[in-house]
Amino acid sequence: MDDQQLWHLNTARIKDLLAVLPAGTGLVLTQLLSRYQQAKEALAAIVAKVDAVSECHRCRGQCCLNGKYRINILDALAHTAAETAISADFSQNPVCPYGTVAGCTMEPGLRPADCVMFICDAIDRKLSPQARLILAAGEEELRDCIQKASVLTGEPLGTPLLLWGDKYKPKV
Repeated sequence: MDDQQLWHLNTARIKDLLAVLPAGTGLVLTQLLSRYQQAKEALAAIVAKVDAVSECHRCRGQCCLNGKYRINILDALAHTAAETAISADFSQNPVCPYGTVAGCTMEPGLRPADCVMFICDAIDRKLSPQARLILAAGEEELRDCIQKASVLTGEPLGTPLLLWGDKYKPKV
């Protein structure tokens, strides 16, 4: 099975996972997804203040290479809940299948947690000590959301979507 087929299979599995959640669990998960998205937006805003876009253009997005495993199950759940489709082009390897030459195709709150948490050396040098502390707290918030959502669903939601594979069996 190639990456594109695996992508389609696992995004369909996301819908199966959501379908079997008890009603109360779905509400709590929705609240966690909102926290998750807000935390990512806050982290992206801090990095944007130091003109990360210019740094990314200078290095041509080296951190975006080989990005096919960046989207985890919770990231995919967030897209499903927001009713936004993720366009994935696995033929452009090693460039990230979720981006273009112009950059990421996703809004900051819906980008993969790995991408939002990663700070390269060039951007790190531009950050103030206070910004680094805020970023560290935001990263902890993202990890807490992933952990709580994983416990809630009984699934390891921090797992990259393409590696979920046969590990997922819908609860019936």
